[in-house]
Amino acid sequence: MSKQPLLDVRFYPRMSLYLDKDEKGSFIVDATISYSAGQPYSNSTFEQGRNGSVPFTTMNITIMHSGTGKTLVPWSEVSINSTGTEFSFDLSSFTNNGTTFPDHPVPVNLIGVSPDAIQSYYSVSTITILPSRKDVGSVARIDRLYGGLQVHSSLTNQQWKPIFPYSFYTNWDWIASTINNSSATYNLSSFRSSGYNLIHPVPPGGSDPFNRTIFEEFLKICDSLELYVMYDMRHTYKNNTSITNQLSLLQNHPSLLLYYTADEPDGWCDPLSATKTSYDHIRSLDPYHPVSLCLNCANFYFDEYSRGADILLEDTYPIAVNTSFSTVYHTPCNTTYGDCGCDNCHAGDPAYPSYVKNRFLDISTRVDDLQTYQEWLRFDAKKPIWGVPQSFFDRGSFWQRFPTAEEEAVMGVLRLNHGVKGIVAWIFPTEESLKEITSSLATVLASDEVVRFTLGAPRMGLQVRGGNGLVDATGWIADGCVLVSIVYLGYEDLDGEVEVSLPQDRKPAAVEKAFLGTGGWTSGEKGLKKDGLKSLEISILKIALQES
Repeated sequence: MSKQPLLDVRFYPRMSLYLDKDEKGSFIVDATISYSAGQPYSNSTFEQGRNGSVPFTTMNITIMHSGTGKTLVPWSEVSINSTGTEFSFDLSSFTNNGTTFPDHPVPVNLIGVSPDAIQSYYSVSTITILPSRKDVGSVARIDRLYGGLQVHSSLTNQQWKPIFPYSFYTNWDWIASTINNSSATYNLSSFRSSGYNLIHPVPPGGSDPFNRTIFEEFLKICDSLELYVMYDMRHTYKNNTSITNQLSLLQNHPSLLLYYTADEPDGWCDPLSATKTSYDHIRSLDPYHPVSLCLNCANFYFDEYSRGADILLEDTYPIAVNTSFSTVYHTPCNTTYGDCGCDNCHAGDPAYPSYVKNRFLDISTRVDDLQTYQEWLRFDAKKPIWGVPQSFFDRGSFWQRFPTAEEEAVMGVLRLNHGVKGIVAWIFPTEESLKEITSSLATVLASDEVVRFTLGAPRMGLQVRGGNGLVDATGWIADGCVLVSIVYLGYEDLDGEVEVSLPQDRKPAAVEKAFLGTGGWTSGEKGLKKDGLKSLEISILKIALQES
């Protein structure tokens, strides 16, 4: 740690990849004050025409092609201690003689200086521009500004489409048994019509994990339904030969969205290099789709395992579980010993009173921590976090029952509030009331109207007055409106008024639309207010804002 402030300047392309048909791109510049990373910073500079020093609050930056020296972003201003400043550029700047693009990531560099040019800063990055596909296969990329996923294929009319996945890991036996069963009451078509926009088949095992004939039929149905596929290689991701064989079957399908390699590699203590080795091999075969994995532990070799993925999932299961004593292994669970099914969780543990008051605190803490770790490790751009809500009951395991529908809704929306960009619950088929509530959530959160906010605007935590510390609220502003998501984490009905302030001290004009919730929220002087909340109540509202 430094005793003096440092200026941590980083930049990166907004999109994880561009296609050669795209005309414009943009860079994101972060310039934050830090005491752990960056270059020396003094809050003092000289400006022309001013006597004496003035605060160093604005930096001048330029971005250039490292190989040719061509200017991509001319000298521009960035505020000190800011994040997410965006600068556009022409992708044609990367062509060779104005015709073709390089077939490798291109290095770019940023130079930043104080107004008097005495303090200078330097940062490097790369940009990837891929040839447009000649088949009907898909391309998926990550928006590094807001964390969302975008897909481009014949299913999207060859346009980039943002997608918030809300769905399930899915039992392959259920898929295989219903795919050609005309008498099945629920199949892939009804799964899609329930609002789920992604499916994650769990492989039963073996070096060739799925029956190829049935799986090819499954993919064709997903293509026809625009049901996107998260392809799981949990049993085979350490076998490059198997990976090569499996990917060859997937390339031409527009429903392929992303790959999934390791399932809880930290919990299984897989080799620390395993996820990165498989990631590099997959990217060499298919640079058009991101790679994901699920971490089980709170922090066990996070750096090593997470470097093998573009997207990180967390599966924090705090419902109906003893977090201090293992009912399976009959041992205590603490920071160094024991397995209670939810690593480093404290739900309901009297030794951690805040986790007794808020039994969902393990979820929000885990999501927040995974983002904080990335800041500490100075990842070039944060990897999106997806959540895996608990939607199962294994008799004789750590968990004593299914979650209730209300608990399921809280687990999903709380994750949304803390920045996850996808939800894939474990596991389908599930209990009927959980199917109903997740269908409702998927229909709302995957809708274009909501995605416009959650994947197209910055997320801002909102201040809450009242609620006994158990109200979690978040907002996104776009097009003169704010989307507000409110979760009450208490199991008892709450008396008294609750008020939620809007982002940037904006004033509400009216509640324009209620996507979820029982209603009752009204416009107050400082935001939204409601008299009393029901147990585990959630609300997602679109609020028209007063003109500033």
